Amino acid sequence: MNTVNNQLPEDYMLHRIKPEYQNKANILLATTGVLNSLSGKYTLAITNCTMKPVALSSMNHQHCLYKASVINQDDVVVDTFNCEGSPNQCFEYLAHRFEQLLTGHEDQIYLKQHAELTLDDILVTEICKPSQVSIDKQSSLSVVQEEVDEWINNLGVRYFSELTNLSNLIEEVGEVARLIGREYGEQSFKKGEKPECIKTAIADELSDVLFIVVCLANQLGINLDEAFANNMDKKTKRDKSRHQNNDKLS
Repeated sequence: MNTVNNQLPEDYMLHRIKPEYQNKANILLATTGVLNSLSGKYTLAITNCTMKPVALSSMNHQHCLYKASVINQDDVVVDTFNCEGSPNQCFEYLAHRFEQLLTGHEDQIYLKQHAELTLDDILVTEICKPSQVSIDKQSSLSVVQEEVDEWINNLGVRYFSELTNLSNLIEEVGEVARLIGREYGEQSFKKGEKPECIKTAIADELSDVLFIVVCLANQLGINLDEAFANNMDKKTKRDKSRHQNNDKLS
C-alpha cells in the first residue's frame, strides 16, 4: 500500500474512492462493499445481494436483499446481518448494525475523518486511546455539528424548538440514569428488562444525549469546538492543583 508521509492513502483498500465518500459509512459501504474497524480487528463485507427486477424508471425504488458478514482478524465470522429494502436503506442499516457491534467492542468504523492516523496506528492489535493518537481537536466537534445539521435538514425536516429539545434532553439523560442506576446502583432491572449488553445500551443513550446537545448548539449558533476548548482551558486553570490536593481522590 502506497503512503505519503507515512499517512494512510485516500483510497480505501485501493478502490480509488473519492475522498468525500469516505466521510459516510453507508456511502463507503455502497462503493466498496466493505467497512473496516478503526482497530483493524473487524471487517464488514457484503457477501450476497439479490434484487427484484424493476422498470428503468423505478430504479429509485429498487427492492434488494443484502447479506453481510462481520469477520475478525482471525478470519472468523462473528456475526451476520440480513436486510431488505432499497439499496440506501440497506447500506444505512448494515453500517448501523456494524457500528453497534463495534461499540460493544470499544471500537468504531474507520473513516477518512481519522486521517491523522498512520499506517502503524491502524494495524495495532489494541485500540488506540485518544491520548495515543494525534487528533485535530479543533475540527472533531465541528464535524459532528455539520453531520447532525445535514441529517436534520435532509431526513429530520427541521429542528424541534429549543424548548422541545431541552425536554428531550432531560428525557434522554433520565434514560442514562436509569440504566446506570440499575446496573451499578442499588436498584435492579425488572425481569426481562435488562439489555443483553448494558454497555452498548448506555452508549446508545449517551449518543442520544450527544445528538440533542449538538442540535441545541446548532440552533443557538454555538461552535462546540470553541466552547469545549474554552471550557477545558477554564478547568485547567481553575483545577490544575485542586484535584491533586484532594485527599479523597488519593
